[in-house]
Amino acid sequence: MKRYLFRLLVFFITAAVFFAIFHAGAYVCFTAQKIMAEYDLPIIMYHHVLKDSARHGEFVVSPDELEADLKYIKSHGYTAILPRDLIAYQESGTPLPKKPIMLTFDDGHLSYLEYVVPLLEKYNMKAVVSVVGAYTNDYTIHPDKAVAYAYLDWNDITNLSKSTHTEIGNHTYDLHTTSRGRQGCARMRGESAEHHREVFVNDTEKMQKLILDYTGTNADCFTYPFGFLCNETEVEIKNLGFKMSLSCTEGVNKISRESSLFKLKRYNRPHGKSVKEILKN
Repeated sequence: MKRYLFRLLVFFITAAVFFAIFHAGAYVCFTAQKIMAEYDLPIIMYHHVLKDSARHGEFVVSPDELEADLKYIKSHGYTAILPRDLIAYQESGTPLPKKPIMLTFDDGHLSYLEYVVPLLEKYNMKAVVSVVGAYTNDYTIHPDKAVAYAYLDWNDITNLSKSTHTEIGNHTYDLHTTSRGRQGCARMRGESAEHHREVFVNDTEKMQKLILDYTGTNADCFTYPFGFLCNETEVEIKNLGFKMSLSCTEGVNKISRESSLFKLKRYNRPHGKSVKEILKN
């Protein structure tokens, strides 16, 4: 009898040890999977949204096209995320949805408020709108609500920043240009590194201050006008506290907690090429 009890005790102890080792190993494996998780993140780049078919083109789509895109995204299991969601994943491990996607609207056209916001609310989507400060200032000083050509004013930006569907990005104050010898944020031919840095930093800081003044928060996302940049600009935006940047290079981003969030790739969405076609690339 004693021998039987002894064997039974040994059996239970062995089983308990095995159980503990198995679960510890499973936990380590699960934790490692979480750390090593990698997501495919497509980012779609929009600009203007207008009903006038004569205006449709490379950077202008119709409200119906945008709605069809959102329907496709939703029906195929994608979840729209904001820069803050991506940053929270990297900084604290906050999980991303299984199929994340990011929708971006450049320049800050008034059509964002007129057509985009109602559709985002209808389909429970989110987007980042990257604002050019000089445009916003002009339409704040000289109010004009003509959707065909007007831009958001600072009151619009303040209200949008309070919503759950929109995040405000920095698209420079006045470097959205390909004139005056300058190509966006890139260093001009013959320009000294010191002068380029002064121009770029002053412009970007000016825009950051305006965003902070009107929204109460800094923009974490910097969007390069036309995708023009240089090595110096990447260094400076990191020094200025930005946590991610958007380029105009096309491709799907591979995102893990160790990957860079700078110069993220985006697909331009032109008239006539649906997001369905883009996501199949």
